[in-house]
Parts: sequence; structure tokens; C-alpha cells
Amino acid sequence: MNMPEKKKRILLIEDERTIANLIELRLKRSGYEVEVIYDGIKGLKTILESPPDLVLLDMLLSGLSGFDILKTLKEKNLLPNLPVIIISNSAQPVQLKRAVDLGARGYLIKVNFSPEEVVEKVEAVFKEGIKQDSLSESNVLLVEDEKFLADAIERTFTQKQYKVLQATNAREARNILGEEKVDVILLDIILPDIDGFQFLEELKKDDKVKGIPVIIISNLGQKEEIEKGKKMGAIDYIIKSDTIPSEILEKVESILKSN
Repeated sequence: MNMPEKKKRILLIEDERTIANLIELRLKRSGYEVEVIYDGIKGLKTILESPPDLVLLDMLLSGLSGFDILKTLKEKNLLPNLPVIIISNSAQPVQLKRAVDLGARGYLIKVNFSPEEVVEKVEAVFKEGIKQDSLSESNVLLVEDEKFLADAIERTFTQKQYKVLQATNAREARNILGEEKVDVILLDIILPDIDGFQFLEELKKDDKVKGIPVIIISNLGQKEEIEKGKKMGAIDYIIKSDTIPSEILEKVESILKSN
């Protein structure tokens, strides 16, 4: 007789009770066991005494801030193995980078997310931990001039043993394509030398590289731009503000599996 699979336990540390209640209810409906704590000191104590499968961590807490908790977990070598998704009122890149550098796996901005999106982020982080040995030998060319995002994507992919080849413009990308085997390209649209759409058109006209799948990652999210990218040959179009690096990884792995 097969034993039922044990529910994943999520610790939600959030002092805004209305938000906490909404997230808790949605996660429980999705089959997770959820414990809610409303202050930082008790939250850290619970993590250390009874580590959960994942932590949803507010940045602004009484007692200890989210950053204080992340620093302690980092010092105790619990990060990044313990998945932590931060919840923040701020979308400032400096603060988000600080959290990611400490070992957070992803982040949610309060004004932008719904309880359903919390579940999607949680599931994406859990899937990130599933090893894919055959795929992790692949090379990913990342054409992105926003360093914070590029570094966050590279960290996520290298944790799964992918090789990430970073280019900040089309010229650097051309050089990499001429020297390295590339299995998939992540392409920003706003680049410092030429427009990403122009570069995509160039790639699809080059017999040597036109078969490499291209995923656009952009802040431009109008329907016309998405349709234009796909019509020009991009296999997918990702809006930066709606996606965390682990979700980009999931899309890349799905594409590599199908090729």
C-alpha cells in the first residue's frame, strides 16, 4: 500500500493579517500545510527549531526585519538550500538585489501580486529543486544589459549546472555565438547597441544559428510587441516584472525537453 505524499510545509512570516489570511487560505486550498507567524523574532525561532520546506518572508516586521532574518540564515549556512521568497512593499532594485545576494530564491511585490500568483511562485521554486541532469549540460546565452536581473538569472541557472554566457549587447552576443555552442537564447528587447527585434531578425536569417530557440525577456508587454516577437520567430515572450528567474528556468527546460 502506497503512503500518501506528505504535504509541503510553508512558513509565512507576515505582519499584515489581511494579506496573511488571504495567502494562507489560497496555499491551503492548493494542498500545502501553512503556519503563519506575525513577528520576526518568533519567525526566526520557528525556522531554526523546525525548518519548513519553504519560507514566505515579509521584509518589514516587528522585532526583526526580513533582512535581519535572511542575514542570520545566511550566517548559519541555511541559504540558499532553504527556499525563501521575500514579500516586499518596495520594488527598488537595490533592496531586491540585497535579498537575492543573501540567498532569497525569489520575490513578490505586494502591490503587484494576487494570492494565485503566490501559489505560482511557490510551485516554481519547488520545481526549481528538481534536478534535470541531461538538460543541465546545456548552454544558455543571456543577452541582457540589466546587471541585477542578469546576475539573478545566472545564479538560478548555475545552481542547476547550466552554463550561462552573458552578453550585454548584440555585439558581445555575436562573438559568443561564433565561439560557443548555444542551446537557447534569452534576449532582451532594449539593448544599448541595436534593438532586440533587429537582432532577432538577424539571428533568424543566419543559417548557422537560426535553429536556436529564442525567448524574449522584456519590460515591453503590449500585445502588439508580444505578437511581433513571436511572429519574428521567438518561441516565447516573458514579461520581466511578472516573472522570477526560477520561472524562466522552467520555461527554458520545457523548451529544451521538446527539442
